Amino acid sequence: MSRVLGVIPARMDSSRFPGKPLEKILDTPMLAHCYERALLANSCDSLVIATPDDVIMNWAEDHHIPAVLTGHHHNRATERAKEVLDILSERGEFYDVILLLQGDEPQIFPADIESLKAAFTKKTFEVVNLVYPIEGDDLTNPNVVKSILNQDLQINFFSRSHIPHYSTNAIRQLGMIGFTNAALKKYTELAPTPLEELESIDMMRFLENNLQIKGVLSTSPILGVDNPADIARAERMMAGDVLVELYKAKYLS
Repeated sequence: MSRVLGVIPARMDSSRFPGKPLEKILDTPMLAHCYERALLANSCDSLVIATPDDVIMNWAEDHHIPAVLTGHHHNRATERAKEVLDILSERGEFYDVILLLQGDEPQIFPADIESLKAAFTKKTFEVVNLVYPIEGDDLTNPNVVKSILNQDLQINFFSRSHIPHYSTNAIRQLGMIGFTNAALKKYTELAPTPLEELESIDMMRFLENNLQIKGVLSTSPILGVDNPADIARAERMMAGDVLVELYKAKYLS
């Protein structure tokens, strides 16, 4: 049976929103929402926060949350996940599948994490990516990464631009990505690619090297928190969320 590692990357020095991992949403730090909801999925043999910041390490320790201190040099969350895999491997821990679960998408539902994991058992895929339909302002928002999928839900392209051209709806990439152990290692062996750097999208490195990525449809919309204004949006979307009631008491000061 495959062993699954969940990695939640988080860093305090976001250029658009410094300190956002510990910014509160409904009186609970955003990073806590991400961790607790991933924990509810019960899909990972081990679930850790990956951070280069002592303040996050200390916060995690205070709340008895497993965390791994990584370097400051990573340009991509995928590279940070690979460092975590290496650190745990040195400790004698081996994992077949790694789920990269972003620290700034606090609405993730456990069922979606379960679907991400299940995608590895249905067919031989090395990389799977959670996606969701969008419309309206999201189509032209450069913070929203759009995906082009074929009829088999394999992803052909990512872009921050409005694609398909003139469309009134599209598919967005969510930050929830699954890798086989071999695929994650391969990612760091490959050199950064032109479109990866131009678009600032990790997964273009795979596509530009002809590695397939399978799209997995999310059950619900998930807001990526990119700037301070997104906190209020997240609170409106999460108001009345029954999952929040299961863990919020742990973080009330």
